[in-house]
Amino acid sequence: MKIPLAWLEQECGGPVDRAALLDHLHESGARAGLHADHVVEVLPPPELAHLGSVRGLAAEVRARNAAGPTAPQRSAPPGPASPRSAPLPGGLALTAEDGLPARVAAAVVRLPGEVRLPGAAADRLRAAGVPLTGTVADLAAYVGIETGQPLGAADAGGLDVTGLRLHSAGPADPAGPAGPADPAGPPRGGLLLRAGEKRTVAVLGRDTPAEPVPADGRDTLVWAWWLDPAAAHPAPGTGPGPDPDGPPAVRGHDPRSCDRAVARLVALVTDWAGGTVTAAGGAGADAPAPRVLRPDPGELRRLVDPDLDLATLAALLTAGGALVAPPEQGRPLHVTVPAARPDLDGVPALAGEAARVRGYPTLPRRLPPSAAGPWPDRARLLRRGLTTAALRRGLQQVTTPVLLRSGEPLGAVGTPPVAEPVTVHGRAGLRAMRVRGSLLPGLLVVAGRALRRAGAAHVFEVGQVARSAALGDESWRFAAVLAGAVAPPSLVEPRPRTAGFADLNGLLRTAAAAAGHEAFELTPEPHAEFAAGASFTVRVRGTAVGRAGILSEETAALADAAGERVCCAELDLDLLGGPAPVPPTVRVPEPLPPPAFNVTVVVPEAVSAGEVLRVVARAGGTEDRRVAVKDLLQGGQVPTGHLSLTVRAEFLRTDDGPLRDERRRRREAVLRALADRGWSGR
Repeated sequence: MKIPLAWLEQECGGPVDRAALLDHLHESGARAGLHADHVVEVLPPPELAHLGSVRGLAAEVRARNAAGPTAPQRSAPPGPASPRSAPLPGGLALTAEDGLPARVAAAVVRLPGEVRLPGAAADRLRAAGVPLTGTVADLAAYVGIETGQPLGAADAGGLDVTGLRLHSAGPADPAGPAGPADPAGPPRGGLLLRAGEKRTVAVLGRDTPAEPVPADGRDTLVWAWWLDPAAAHPAPGTGPGPDPDGPPAVRGHDPRSCDRAVARLVALVTDWAGGTVTAAGGAGADAPAPRVLRPDPGELRRLVDPDLDLATLAALLTAGGALVAPPEQGRPLHVTVPAARPDLDGVPALAGEAARVRGYPTLPRRLPPSAAGPWPDRARLLRRGLTTAALRRGLQQVTTPVLLRSGEPLGAVGTPPVAEPVTVHGRAGLRAMRVRGSLLPGLLVVAGRALRRAGAAHVFEVGQVARSAALGDESWRFAAVLAGAVAPPSLVEPRPRTAGFADLNGLLRTAAAAAGHEAFELTPEPHAEFAAGASFTVRVRGTAVGRAGILSEETAALADAAGERVCCAELDLDLLGGPAPVPPTVRVPEPLPPPAFNVTVVVPEAVSAGEVLRVVARAGGTEDRRVAVKDLLQGGQVPTGHLSLTVRAEFLRTDDGPLRDERRRRREAVLRALADRGWSGR
C-alpha cells in the first residue's frame, strides 16, 4: 500500500523521520521503500497486516517513539497540521446561545491570487467529482474530504464579521442563506450562523457548497460546524434539528472537530496558496471532560500478554491515545481517556487497544465488548423474531390495505374506543377513506375469504398503525387470526379439528419467547369485538400490551365467518419492548505461516541438539526461537554412534526477489556451515 507521508505525519501529530521509519519497517519484517520522497510503499507480512494502513502505521510509529497523548486519535477525524504550523490567531468575535448542542469554528483569511492545488490534491478532488474553481472553495472541499467535516466559505466583504453568532431559528428567521425566497430556509428550531441581524451565513445541518469567492485579495470567511448526534436526529415532534430530508448531520466525535478542520484549512491556505490569516475563533458546545478509568493491570496483562511488564503496558496505552500515570506495583492503573475516544470504556476495550498498538498477532480472537454499542435495533429484532416464530407455526404472512372506507363494517374492530379516526382529505376517490386504527379489520377480511375458499384461515401481519393525525405518530403492531381446520380428519376424529383458544394461546407463548419474555399474562377484560367469557387483555409484568380472544357472533358475521370460531390477537410492539441485543463478534483470520526451509544433519551422539540449532540459525540468518527439531532418527541407515536430526528453520523475508531463491540461498548457507563443522547435511 502507498501511504502519503503528509497523511502519516498528520496522524502522528508531528514530523516522521524517513530513515528511521524504513528501518523500523524492515526490522518488523515488512518490505518498504520511498517514492519521490513523499510516499512510502509498505508491503507488510500477513502477521503484521495493520502496517498496511495509515492509522495502523501511525500507531506503530507512536509506539516506537513513545508518543504522548496529544497525538490525534484513531476514532477522531484528522486534526490540524503538524506543530510546525503557526498557531491560529484570535480576535474573531463569535458568540452562541447558551445550551446549544452545536459548535461553529471560523476564520478570516486572505488569498493573494488564484489557488493552485498540488497535483495529488487536485487529482483527489477530481476523483471525488468536485470541480476546481481556483478559489478557497477548492481548499474547503479538500479539507472536507480529508476530515469529514462540512466547511463553507463566503466573501467577508459583505458580512459583519464582528457580530457572528450561532442561534436557533425562530418565526423571525424565515429566510435561507440566499434570502427570503430561498426554498432551503431553516426549519423551525434549526440552527443558524448569522452575521449581524440581517444576513444568514449558514444553516447547520446542510452541506451547502462553498461559494466561489473571487481570488482578488479580499477577505474570505471560512467556517466549519459540529452538531450533537442526539440533536441531529431527534424523535418526531421533539424539538430542533436539521432538515430530515438533508444529508446526515453527525460529523466527528467531539465539538472540537470543527476547530481542527478550520485549523487544517488555515494551514493549507498558508502552505499551498501563500495566504494570510487575520482572525479566528469558535463558539458553542465544548469538548466534554476526559474520563478516568482504574483498570486492574493483572487483568489487562492476562488479556494482552501475561509476560508484559507494567512499564510496557503503560507505554502501549499511551501510544494508543490515553494518558497513563506512572504505574505502581500492586495498584490499579490511573488511565485518563480523552472525550474523543468513547470506545475506551473498560478493561476489555483497553486491552484491545493495547493489543492493536502492539501488533497484529496479539489481537484477540473476538472483539472486546463495549457498553456503548452500537448494537442492532431492538425493535427490528423484535419484528423479525415475531415474524419467524409465526411462520414456523404454520401461519401465512399477509399485507393488508392501510386505508379503509368510512362505511367499512369492520373498520372499528380492534380500535380503542377513545381513539379519534384519522380521515383522508384529498381528491374525490379518497374522501370517503380513513387510516386504519388496527390490523384486525384487514386480517379479518382476508380470513373470511380464506374460510370460504379453503375452509381454514391461519394468517398474521406485522405493520404500522397510526395513533393520531400527527406526522410520524405511529406504532408497530403484530396481529394474528386463527380459524377453521387445523388438523385433518382421522379414525379418532372423523371431522377436522377446528382452531380453538388453546391454539391462539400457544401462538402467544411462542411470541412471548421471541420477545424475550417467559409468558404473557391473560387478564379477563371485556372488549367490544370479542365474545363474553373469551375476551382477554395481554399483559407483561402488569402492563397491557394487547388483546386476545374469540370473535363474537355479530363480529364474525361481519367478517363473512358466521358460525365459525375465529380466534384473534393483536399486540402493540412499542409497549412490548424487545429481546436483549447480542453483541456482534468478528473472527480474526489466522495469519499465514512464515516461510521456512528444512535440513537433515547427521552428527555424533555427543553433539547436543541445541548446538545444531544454533549453527542452523546463525548460518540461515534467522532467530534461535524460529528453529526447531522436527524429526529424530537413530539406527537403521544412520551410522552407529550418530543421530539424524531434521531441522525446520523459519525466517522473515529481507529480499525483494522470488521466495524460492531466498529459501535456496539460506539453505545452501546452512549446508556449508554444517560441512565446515564436519557434519553431514542434506
